[in-house]
Amino acid sequence: MAKGVVLVVDDEAPIRDILGFYLKRAGYHVLMAGNGRHALEEMARLQPDLIVSDLKMPEMGGDELCKRVKADPVLKDAYFIIVSALDGTASKIGGLNLGADDMISKPFHAQEVLAKIDSAFRLIAMQKEIRQKNRELTSFQERMEGELSLAAALQLGLLPQLPGQAPGVRWSHRYLPAEGIGGDIYALAPAPDGGTAIMIADVSGHGVTAALISAMVKTSFESQVRSGGGPLAWVEGMNRDLTRSILAEQFATAWVGHLEPESGRLRYVVAGHTSPFRIHSGAEGGLRRPEFLQGKGFMLGLDESLPFTEQESELPAGDRLVLYTDGLVEVEREDREMLGEEGLLRICAELPANADQAAGHIVTRVQAFNGPVTFRDDVTLVVLDRVG
Repeated sequence: MAKGVVLVVDDEAPIRDILGFYLKRAGYHVLMAGNGRHALEEMARLQPDLIVSDLKMPEMGGDELCKRVKADPVLKDAYFIIVSALDGTASKIGGLNLGADDMISKPFHAQEVLAKIDSAFRLIAMQKEIRQKNRELTSFQERMEGELSLAAALQLGLLPQLPGQAPGVRWSHRYLPAEGIGGDIYALAPAPDGGTAIMIADVSGHGVTAALISAMVKTSFESQVRSGGGPLAWVEGMNRDLTRSILAEQFATAWVGHLEPESGRLRYVVAGHTSPFRIHSGAEGGLRRPEFLQGKGFMLGLDESLPFTEQESELPAGDRLVLYTDGLVEVEREDREMLGEEGLLRICAELPANADQAAGHIVTRVQAFNGPVTFRDDVTLVVLDRVG
């Protein structure tokens, strides 16, 4: 099997014959042409890996041939060596500026040309391998992007449908994963006693692993709610599920609550998560004073035996609850200033009455504060209004 295809282009037949003899003896398949025009005809029949061309030839010289080859999408990868009687650095630079890969000065020794060609073919082999690897990487990247796009669509399907409504509440959300798919999740589910179960969670890390764990968090939450009990029992069950199912370095923060639609009684457990805040009469819009709900606790997935504490508050009709993940407040501007929870409170002091418009307003204001820095962490925001 030939080591490769070499096209020798020279208007002097003896030179073509000498080069052809050595190249064939070295194991190459050799094509020959007397000028650039004939070379193009040869290349139409068989594409060479390497071209050795004289610079000065009748009808079409090596300079014009080189420009045409390098401009052709099919032929451009052919290694091109120009042979010239013009010696000196300026001549070599001129040839390389034409697009040639190398130059040989006349007079030359056939062994010198053969050594250059052998060296060039080692480079050609590496280039072919790199192009093949690049094609494989491109194909793999396209598959991965397709799968991530599908995974992101499936993850969006895990979020409650908007506009959201349940006994006693209306809500809207904004979900902005840092990498197209992320570790934030929230859920609202009907509790067996007629109340509404609420959960927002943030899994450590980003990407596919975090997204997979976030799906587990949601599944565990909904399973615990169906089993009955209240937020404390739900969080303890979720913690058991995660501790047994995820890697030691993974964990999740969560806020889990239960709202009684008639009384507005709100019971909740904080599991290492940022505290939501309540806005009295926030569902009416206008200037208000947001207040953080109290409470703190351990994260989920660290240890089955960790204790959690249930808190209690009220959410009267017309009040608003704002839940979020820390990615919303932990982006630093270029001047190193961070919005923080207090900055978010200032933004939420005056919001539209409509929950969806309020969610959009919050994200827009936060982005304006951070600009031009974008969110580097997953961001989830839920605006939940208590209705009579």
